[in-house]
Amino acid sequence: MKKLIIVSFLALATLCCSSLKAQSVYIGPKVGLNLANFTGNVNSNLRGLAALHIGGVAEIEIVDMFSVQPELLFSVKGAILGDTKLVNSYISMPIMGKFYPIDILYIEAGPEIGFLISANEKSNSNNFKNTDSYKTVDLGLGFGAGVNLRDIGLSLGLRYNAGLSNIFVDNSRIKNGVFQISAAYTFEL
Repeated sequence: MKKLIIVSFLALATLCCSSLKAQSVYIGPKVGLNLANFTGNVNSNLRGLAALHIGGVAEIEIVDMFSVQPELLFSVKGAILGDTKLVNSYISMPIMGKFYPIDILYIEAGPEIGFLISANEKSNSNNFKNTDSYKTVDLGLGFGAGVNLRDIGLSLGLRYNAGLSNIFVDNSRIKNGVFQISAAYTFEL
């Protein structure tokens, strides 16, 4: 099932990026702050974890008001339980559809797939890897808004990624939930 989801996601990304006649293509680095927590059937003592995301974006303009933006990001998600930080590192691949109702303002939505790289539990007295407790694939749906100042190549955005899949192997109904504040610097190819 996981392989089918991954293959379907990659086929959709390839289709979106290769079969469309783009007016302009912009690429560049992206960096930002993640405000992550677990959602669903969670312990009420959980607190949010501040972490980072960093990577690259490619915005492919389809028509004047719509573009597709695939991204490749290193993204840290997790939560804090008492004095223990649950820190999970992912390689994330969102594909956002961006609609520009006004020249510089955009709203966006799209799927995201993440691949778990590591899962660590960190406290004052103990640090250990806990990758075996987590599923290796995390599916989500992102939506947000921002401003894109094409004249200087700067894009600022706010996005929420709602987890769609359970993240623990024991099938507890716990998902990732992440607010992202980000900046990207892009240039036209």
